Parts: sequence; C-alpha cells; structure tokens
Amino acid sequence: MKLLAPLPTRPAGALRKAAEAGTALWLDHRHTPPSASLPHTGGETDENVQGVLLPGGPALRADAGPAAILAAAAGDRTATMGPVHSVTGYRQVMDRVLTALETAVAAGTPPPPLPLAIEYSVPGADAAADARLDLVGGWEAKAMRGRAGLAGAHLVYAALRHDLTTDRWARLAASGARAPHLLWTATGPSVTVDRSVHYAERCLFPGTGLALSPAVLREFGERGVVTGPTAPDAVGARRVVDTLTWFGVRLDTDAG
Repeated sequence: MKLLAPLPTRPAGALRKAAEAGTALWLDHRHTPPSASLPHTGGETDENVQGVLLPGGPALRADAGPAAILAAAAGDRTATMGPVHSVTGYRQVMDRVLTALETAVAAGTPPPPLPLAIEYSVPGADAAADARLDLVGGWEAKAMRGRAGLAGAHLVYAALRHDLTTDRWARLAASGARAPHLLWTATGPSVTVDRSVHYAERCLFPGTGLALSPAVLREFGERGVVTGPTAPDAVGARRVVDTLTWFGVRLDTDAG
C-alpha cells in the first residue's frame, strides 16, 4: 500500500513557457541605467533571452530608406525599425522593408543574413488613444482606456501573417530573403512594472519577439501567468476598434 503520493511536477516558469510559445524574449535596456544588470530568475533568463536592445543600437526610424535599411540589416545584430503604433504604421514600414529587399535582389546583392524586426509599442499605442479618450471624458470613455494597444497588436500580427502569403513576399523568399518579424515592446519610461507584465502576458504571439526591461523581465519570470501562445483574435480586436471609433478615436482596422 502506497502511503506517499508523488509530488506534482513544478510547472515551467513564465520565461520558459514564453519561449515554448514561440516568442523570443529580448532585454530592453533603452530606458534603464547603464548599470542595470541582466536579471537572473531561477537560471532561466540567460538561456531564454535571445536579443538585447541598447541605447544607440542598430535601430532605424520608420521612414528609413532602402540604403539605410540594408546597411543596418547587414550587421551582426538584428536591426529594429520603428516603433509603429497602428496597422497603417506597420504597413508603411513593411513596404519600406520589402522595397529594400527588392532593391538588393535587383542589384544581385545577397539578402541580409539576419531578419529585420519591426517594433510595435503596445504602451505607445495605448498612450495615443488614451489621450484622445481623456478629451472625450465620461465613464464610458474611461472604460476604454488601455484597450487600444493590445487590440492593435492583434491586427498588426494579422497584417504580417497576410503579407507573408503574398506573391510579393514569395518572390523575395525564393531569392533567399529572411522574413521580417514583429517585436512587441511592453515597457517605457512612464509604464509601471505591473502594466508591462500585463502586456507581456498577452503578447506571446508565435514567431514574434517581446522586449522587456530588466525589472519587468525579472517580475515576469517570477509571477507571470503563461498558459500558452496568444491566440490571434482579429475579430475581437476590431470590436474594440469599432467602440473606440464610436468615441471619435480612430484606429486603423485594415489588417489585409
């Protein structure tokens, strides 16, 4: 007769679960002091963090031209472009990236060895919409605060997935081009750690990256709730956008 039941297996931490969901974790040092060190969360951080964003790193403005894009992408670190805060902004950047790759192919130059990351700022999208909601006033408008950023993330992700099924991308892929990917940023100078963790838990889209500050990465690893990859929900996102539009806050809903 067994008197001792086996102890349950300890579930994998949030950092490992995020990686298993297909989301690459990045460390965002752009808004932290240079002395801020890489956090250690049960030994998981070092093996799961796949990129670092540094002040003055290989970042491109959203209006960069083909020559600047190709030069940045030719380095030994993944270059980022943006940030964008809407589907419209994403589409403009994506078109510039594809144009740059087409320029390289037409010139007989090998495509860049590393894929470029298009940065979407979740708190940045929220801040822009919330400022307009505050001008509207009233409890109904207040109830929609903090909804635009995540809704936009779903629509931008849908737009990227669509763009990678087009003939334009198929021709570039056949020439050896690496597909651009989305990099969600969940932190900022005025964003609380709790809010950043909230964003992080909801931006685990497969095939994308998630950039967190050292403090947020530590908190996410300790108490983040991750059950699997984020399920894309463009329909639900459009409902949020439609409600915001009713308040006069217009966001781009064209996900392609």
